[in-house]
Amino acid sequence: MRVRLNGEVVADGDKWLYDYFEVPAFSPQTVRDAIDQTPEGEELVLEINSGGGSVFAGFEMYSVLRSAQRRTVAEVQSLAGSAASVIMTGCDEVTASPVAQVMIHLPSTATYGDRYDHQDSIGVLDSVTDSILNAYVVKAGARSTRAELRGLMKASTWLTAPEARGLGLVDRILGEEDVDPAAVLNACGGGQGIRAMAARPATDYGSLLDRYRTLVAEGKAPERLELRDRSGEPEDAAEAQREAMDEALAVLELEKIRFGGN
Repeated sequence: MRVRLNGEVVADGDKWLYDYFEVPAFSPQTVRDAIDQTPEGEELVLEINSGGGSVFAGFEMYSVLRSAQRRTVAEVQSLAGSAASVIMTGCDEVTASPVAQVMIHLPSTATYGDRYDHQDSIGVLDSVTDSILNAYVVKAGARSTRAELRGLMKASTWLTAPEARGLGLVDRILGEEDVDPAAVLNACGGGQGIRAMAARPATDYGSLLDRYRTLVAEGKAPERLELRDRSGEPEDAAEAQREAMDEALAVLELEKIRFGGN
């Protein structure tokens, strides 16, 4: 069964207003109904196209999905931003279109009052940030550290599908099994940069890893201790090497965006 989650993430009590003005939105009840209507033994696919909205409505949907008695799949078709990026991590599997984006950032709020009211709001925002990080860290596992994800949130980071997969927030890119990875990397790189480097026949994972270590030594990339060459492992060495290369590419391409290098 497939259900669209398009538009604003809103609380159940506010959705009627969006419906009245015909503004696309979805609420926790949308997800509850989708789970209840999914036939037993069938998976629920949530098509996500949302820039986010209410963080607490997003938390509720995340929790509902985590406890669902159905297999759930998030399919990011265009954007899973802000609260929607939390919702997607509540699913058993997260897939993304090759053109999709995942956006993560710090929560925001508006405060009226004296300096103590504003200090209280800062405490609330810090607490909400930790809750968001809990969802990301559970999904990412060993692929990302909590500190790394916090830094990306602080920078209000837009991630391509491969970058999100490299961080562990996305499990699979739609259609990748039918596409030549070298051709895709070459197209994304536009003939220059890290991705074009990976597409050249003479390039192997070792050279990419060396480049990454150079960036770390220069202080231009975060150190990811879990990143290692797995090509020598006995089980399916070719697949292990491709996975390691994808992981390195995601890190390096992200640093290209953040630091403006090639």
